[in-house]
Amino acid sequence: MKYSILIPLLVMIISLPVEAALYRWVDANGKVHYGDKIPPQVAQNGHTKLNKNGTTKEKVASAEVRKQQMLELKKEKARQIELKKARKIQILRELRDAQLLSMFSSTAELKKVYKNKIEIANDSIRVLKARHKKLSDKLEAVEARHERLVNPADKRQLGMKIEDMLDNLHVYQQAITENIVEKRDLEERFETDLVRFIELSPPLESIKLEDLDA
Repeated sequence: MKYSILIPLLVMIISLPVEAALYRWVDANGKVHYGDKIPPQVAQNGHTKLNKNGTTKEKVASAEVRKQQMLELKKEKARQIELKKARKIQILRELRDAQLLSMFSSTAELKKVYKNKIEIANDSIRVLKARHKKLSDKLEAVEARHERLVNPADKRQLGMKIEDMLDNLHVYQQAITENIVEKRDLEERFETDLVRFIELSPPLESIKLEDLDA
């Protein structure tokens, strides 16, 4: 009878500290501690939150572990972003490859198309430069005339014309620059497309030599 009373009491006494504790932590010496508060000096070392019955409710990692987890998370996010970029590049390349193969049947045809586009760009540049030169010569004559004028009204009116001519010269120069850039882009795309088209085409022995030299 005595044993039947003592055993429940003993179990209750042993379980009281754990049941009352809300936290569990291990100190630097490996000793386990329980308490309803985390000491400030060990707050960043990691601990375990407990339920009222002493079972584990949540494990809180140390500050160092959390920092490492954040670094790993950032690395993984960066890796996913790079994978998406690589996939996008791959999709665009596949689309461009399909376009190349559908647009051209041979390297000779590819070269002919790009040659015509580059010639058109050159023609536009020549026309714009000629107009720019013609307007520049005209402007030089008008400025000389402006210097000789004495009447303020005539001088002011001619000055406004000079300003308009300068604006037009700027427009011509901008158009020339844009056409030069466009021509360079065409030349770069031509080189890139030619190399890629040859890579996508059948083996070199099946490609006519005149296609490569065209």
